Amino acid sequence: MHSLILGNGINRVAMQKGWGEILRELAIRFDGVDLLPYIELKPLSMFIEELCARSKLSFRNAEHEIKVEFAGLLKQIKPVLAHERICSLFNVILTTNYDFTIEEALAGPMHSPRFLAPESRYSLFRRHIAANKEIWHIHGDVGRPGSMLLGFDHYAGNLQKIRNYVTDSVEVKGAAWGRVSSATKGGNLEFTENRKIYSWVDYFLRDHLHIVGLSLDFTEIDLWWLLLHKRRRLHQTGKVFFYQVYLGVEEKETPVLSLLKSLNIEIVSVLSETYHDGYLRIAELIEERIGLLPSLFSKPAQSADDVTQKPTDRAKTYKQIALRFPTESP
Repeated sequence: MHSLILGNGINRVAMQKGWGEILRELAIRFDGVDLLPYIELKPLSMFIEELCARSKLSFRNAEHEIKVEFAGLLKQIKPVLAHERICSLFNVILTTNYDFTIEEALAGPMHSPRFLAPESRYSLFRRHIAANKEIWHIHGDVGRPGSMLLGFDHYAGNLQKIRNYVTDSVEVKGAAWGRVSSATKGGNLEFTENRKIYSWVDYFLRDHLHIVGLSLDFTEIDLWWLLLHKRRRLHQTGKVFFYQVYLGVEEKETPVLSLLKSLNIEIVSVLSETYHDGYLRIAELIEERIGLLPSLFSKPAQSADDVTQKPTDRAKTYKQIALRFPTESP
């Protein structure tokens, strides 16, 4: 089982306005002209917090106005071939993007929300369906600006909810379910068949993941925590691939790449003359890896020796088995 995590990379290729131009418009709209020299050097989450802190409005009202304005600026994005080429390879797509460009690339206007549980601020259970594919806007969407994960405070709250879902449980309001925990917490790998409520987090922890067009800024603490948790799990069921496009000469090692490699994540670099051509090449490389890894890693079989082991010894054995999974595709 393979899932895609799609970031803003292809969207930047498709934008009629550059990312920097959109951020400048946002800064000017909220009296942040003096912030322009550093606008693309700051993490988006901290830039949003900066605009809120400088506003004469309360933080809550300022955050709402900024999100509504930002949502309007993002609705201009039109899909390109790379959107369709990469997204068509997956039935489950997780995206940090707020816009509906993926849905439009797959199904035009024929897409709709199919939320599995009601939420107002966070997006554990917000699912959209387009061409029979699941698209999860894990950081919110422009259709509900209040759900858009922008400020650092919102990131911290999102991580708190994700961690509670994975390690304990979260309350589902307005339904008879009460509290719900992650299906993977109990080793349930067939959660789409035997549960009514599950989350994109369950796909993240279970599946082979293909990360495309995502810079993984260190302020994206929710994604880093999940990557670390996926690596720390005793039984690892899926690999992680991180794809990147370089123009011209390949870039040097970065702190992000160094950490990803330490987490046993395979880095797949593509040299290209244009970013769009690079993403089309990535689609080919994804197809190859899906063919090499058609299903999840099997749980190590329990032998007679395992039964007689003490719990602590058994845990050590499974850890050793998990570490023997290949670090590269065969």
